[in-house]
Amino acid sequence: MSSEKFVTLKKTTTKSGNEIQLIDLSDKDHSPLTTHYSLVIGVFHGDEPQGKFLIEEYLRNISSPSKSKISVPLPEGDITKLARNLRNNMTKQEVILWQYLKERQILGVKFRRQAVIGRYICDFVSFEKKIVIEIDGGQHNFGEQEQKDKYRDNFLKSQGFKILRFWNTDIDKNISGVIETIKNTINSCPPLVGGPKSLISRRGILFIPCLNPDGMALGRRTNANGVDLNRNFPTKNWGEDTSSAGDNPSDYFGGKSAGSEIETQFVMEIIEEYKPEKILTLHAPYKVVNYDGPAHEWAERISEIINYPVEESIGYPTPGSFGTYAGVERNIPVITLELDEKIPVEQLEQPVFKIFDEL
Repeated sequence: MSSEKFVTLKKTTTKSGNEIQLIDLSDKDHSPLTTHYSLVIGVFHGDEPQGKFLIEEYLRNISSPSKSKISVPLPEGDITKLARNLRNNMTKQEVILWQYLKERQILGVKFRRQAVIGRYICDFVSFEKKIVIEIDGGQHNFGEQEQKDKYRDNFLKSQGFKILRFWNTDIDKNISGVIETIKNTINSCPPLVGGPKSLISRRGILFIPCLNPDGMALGRRTNANGVDLNRNFPTKNWGEDTSSAGDNPSDYFGGKSAGSEIETQFVMEIIEEYKPEKILTLHAPYKVVNYDGPAHEWAERISEIINYPVEESIGYPTPGSFGTYAGVERNIPVITLELDEKIPVEQLEQPVFKIFDEL
C-alpha cells in the first residue's frame, strides 16, 4: 500500500527484490519529543497473510480521504493551506466561541484557531496548557466519522493534549457552561515546564505490514532461502531439533546460521534502534493469545477483546523464535496473536483494530 500519509523510517530489500518497510504512525513534525514505541509485525510466515491485510486496512482507515476537517491526516503543504481556508470560513459556533477565547480573555491563556497538530487541524488549541477544543455537529455521533474521531483523539492524547468536545447546541444555548468547563480544565493543568516547546513524552506505533514478502509471493511459510524467519533469531536455543514441530519439519528450518536472513536482521536493527516497549506479531491459525516475556497482563486484555484463550506455550518447540529473542531474552512484552484463518479476514477487523487502538 502507499504510505504517503505516514513516515517510512526504515526499509530493506529482500533476496527476491521485494521491499520491507517500517512505518511510523506517530507525528514527526514537532520536536523535541521522547517517543515510547510499540511495534506491530505482520506476516512472519508467507502462508499467513492476514496480518498484512489488517495492518494496511487499519492505516487506510486513518488516512482515507474525507471532507471532515478534523479526522484526516493530510500532506503538510495541503494541511497548511486547508487550515488557512478554515480560519477564513469558521462556522457560526466557532465564531461565537472565538470571541471568548481570543486575546487571552480566559485566565490569560493564549488559544489559536484552526491550529495544526501533526497532520490534523483542531478548532482551537492552547499549546501552553496542552488543551484542544472541538465544536462538533451531529455527524460526529455516527459510524465512520465517530471512529475517525477516536483515532484522531488517540493521536492527540499521545501528544499530551487534553480534549474538550462541545456540541453546536452547547455553544448556542449554554455558552456560559462551556466557558466554565474551559476555565476548570485550564485550572487543572499543571504548568508546562520549559514552555510549549519543552521536551514532552508521546507514544507511537511502528508497523511492519509484511516481514516476509518473498514467502507471501510464493504462498509458502518460508522466505526465498527456505528459512522460517520465526526460527532464525540468535537465541540460546537456536538450531535445536524441530522435528516434532509439525508435519513438514523442513518448513521450520532455522537457517544456516542464527540471524542469517535479511528479514531477521531488519527486525533486530529496529529493536536496537527504536527500543519498543511492547511488540505484537500477527500469525495464524490457532486462535490463541500467546505471550513471551512480561506480557501476561497485556495478553489477558487482548484475550478480552478478541475472545481467544491465553497460552504461554504454543505447544511445540520453537527454537530461534522471535518471542524467545525479544520476550524471554530481552524482557520486552511480546504477544503472538494467532488469528482464526477459517473466517473471512474482514471479520477480524473490529477486534484487531481495537487492539491497535489500545497501543
